Amino acid sequence: MKRFALISVSDKTGIDALAGELHKAGFEIISTGGTAKFLAAKGLPIIQITDWTGFPEIMDGRVKTLHPKVHGGILADLDIPEHVSIMQELGINPIEVVVVNLYPFEQTVANPASTEEDIIENIDIGGPTLIRSAAKNFRHVVVLTEEQDYSEAIAQLQESGKTTLELRKRLAHRAFAHVERYDKTISRYFAKVLRKPLKESDEEAVAILDEIDICAPIVQTMRYGENPHQKAGYFSTTTEGWTQLHGKPLSYNNLLDLDAALKGIVLFEKPTAMIFKHTNPCGIGSGDNLLEAYQKAFETDPLSPFGGIIAVNQTLDLVTVSKINEIFSEIIIAPAFETDAMEILKKRKDRRLVVFDRDKVIAERPDFEVKSIVSGYLVQDWDKTIALEDGWKIVTHRQPDSDEYEALRFAWKTVSILKSNAIALTSKDQTLGLGIGQTSRIDSTEIAINKAIRFGHDLSSSVCASDGFFPFRDSVELLSRHGIKAVIQPGGSKGDEDVIAACNELGISMIFTGMRHFRH
Repeated sequence: MKRFALISVSDKTGIDALAGELHKAGFEIISTGGTAKFLAAKGLPIIQITDWTGFPEIMDGRVKTLHPKVHGGILADLDIPEHVSIMQELGINPIEVVVVNLYPFEQTVANPASTEEDIIENIDIGGPTLIRSAAKNFRHVVVLTEEQDYSEAIAQLQESGKTTLELRKRLAHRAFAHVERYDKTISRYFAKVLRKPLKESDEEAVAILDEIDICAPIVQTMRYGENPHQKAGYFSTTTEGWTQLHGKPLSYNNLLDLDAALKGIVLFEKPTAMIFKHTNPCGIGSGDNLLEAYQKAFETDPLSPFGGIIAVNQTLDLVTVSKINEIFSEIIIAPAFETDAMEILKKRKDRRLVVFDRDKVIAERPDFEVKSIVSGYLVQDWDKTIALEDGWKIVTHRQPDSDEYEALRFAWKTVSILKSNAIALTSKDQTLGLGIGQTSRIDSTEIAINKAIRFGHDLSSSVCASDGFFPFRDSVELLSRHGIKAVIQPGGSKGDEDVIAACNELGISMIFTGMRHFRH
């Protein structure tokens, strides 16, 4: 009895080798359009889909496999006599292997040159139908949607002439998941096209989505999560904007720190270095070059950087690496590495090296931020708008001078990436004291000041940024006692007038941004 395999793929990687092995195993290959031409060019005998069905491909290829001779051959349950009888009556042959991957819809959407017509034409119809038919009939059909599965299926066919039920069932599961991800990608595209922008008025609450779906393939199974007793994995639907070049696989906590570092480093234009621990920066510095920037970041708090994560926004050079190498850093992140610098950094096997693309980090971020809670999920737009000067308002008698204004810009970027309640004391290019994650703003202010004093920083020319408003004048009075003369905060508290009055009494300039940056 003849054996048949149907192959119809967009991504032809490895498909000629697979088809060759199927041919050796006694299968006749049915194929469509471009796949048939590709395999024929490799010297493989092919049955064109039009010869199989006796019906031409129509409507520019939109309809070619949607035919009873195709789906009858795939869906027939060969254990049911009536199915076999109908096949014999209608001249339908069973199709035992189905190899399909789908039109590149996601890549087409990601291409800025794609028109709406291009995108719509890359919605695959016949492919998902073939996959679903084959996966449904896994008792008799093996369905292959991923190149990584080709070798196991071929090995079993070569060994015994057939595949195991366990493999076919596992591949069916992968196939349905493959189609699910594809359909959700299409659904997300339409949701994005149709979604209305959020209204600015706080009084008009607007739902951002009617429903959410989270469907992403496993990228990495991890040894454990945040703690050794927690299982964990990394899932993603994007190509990200980063690549690991060296070192052991990134852990759960590593990825959290990497994410925080990438979100922070893309905010700065001048040569900048950031040192992170537990998703918070312990130092940020900018300068005329990376060495100067790194030294400023390190000097913020020389105690904390050991075992931390370093992110820079320029090509990492040998001179800076020589300084970085004075202590152990677990991860180093840069847009590029000089060759000599890379060779030195690679000498430590337990150090991870990551390269990133700033534009892709910004562009490939998912549309929404999703957090799980006990009863479900919280979804919000990303806090990716760090407004500088647009909408800022000086609310005090004293105006910040030009140096203070530059420092306030730096401080506002810095405080936006700290965990709330957050206070950042900075110069125009260096963090001096950071108060992070406290339950009251005065606590964060005290911690920031104490940190700066502990490491010998002069606060007399520094500025202060607060991620949320000051509810009382106590923090302003404390800042004044340490010589701080300029403050930036969102405003919006019932206590604003009292806080402004305190600034005027103490000779402090204050800017309201009209925008807060809570981060929980």
